[in-house]
Amino acid sequence: MTHARGLTLIEVLIALLLLALVCAASLAFVARGRAAHRGSEAEARLEETLDAAFAILVDEIRMAGYLGLAAPGSPVAGATALGAPEPSDLQVSGGCGPSLAHALARPLVVVDGLFAAAPETALSCRPSPEGRAQAGADTLIVRRANAESTTAQAGRLQLESTLRSARLVADGGRRLGADARRHDLEVGVYYVSADSTGQRNWPSLRRKRLIGGLRPAFQDEELVSGIEDLQIEALAGPDGGPSRRLRLRLSARSDLDEAAIPGGRRRRTAERVIALRNAEIMP
Repeated sequence: MTHARGLTLIEVLIALLLLALVCAASLAFVARGRAAHRGSEAEARLEETLDAAFAILVDEIRMAGYLGLAAPGSPVAGATALGAPEPSDLQVSGGCGPSLAHALARPLVVVDGLFAAAPETALSCRPSPEGRAQAGADTLIVRRANAESTTAQAGRLQLESTLRSARLVADGGRRLGADARRHDLEVGVYYVSADSTGQRNWPSLRRKRLIGGLRPAFQDEELVSGIEDLQIEALAGPDGGPSRRLRLRLSARSDLDEAAIPGGRRRRTAERVIALRNAEIMP
């Protein structure tokens, strides 16, 4: 007669230990796979964020100084210097400062490390949404005519132009004859806010944009959340002359938490060199 032999306690413990090791290895493999997937997703989102911001800024910079039919740099009737009183029939509301939209002699302005209309001129409107600009980020101001011609519209600051002259109008009237072309005036103040709409302490690229209505006005809008720095550097022109190229550098922060990343969030910086078509860079 034979007797069935059971497992000893040591054998049971060894089996449990092996099972635990297999489970631990499996869990570690799964965790590494999830971390790799999360890292890839974070990188993809950073790429999308930077691409979206570059797409907006590069097109705006290239168009700076465009005046419709008039040659870039032409004098524009009704244009006034930054800080000067605006013509009564061309006044803009929104509280960002006198002649912010009218200073067409300065089509592209870079303010180093400040939320301002120029190095010597503060903006009287606050950063949105909570009044906090990102410390050290540059501000970019672009003034230009819209690429597409349009019909006259009262309450919208527009540029009426011919091959010989240009003027600002806001009442929908015609001043330069039947051959004139009408373009909406596009003015944007691009800056980095320390906050996003509905999310404090999450940076965003924003713009104070000239719009129409009962009268011309500036309105703030969020362009791309996750952008945490904007730096613009004018590249030297030929023989030390005026610069017509700039280096645009953007930094973005991932919205995905990653325990293995210092600070918990992945970051990326990218840059582009842009040639200006119609303007020179002004400090």
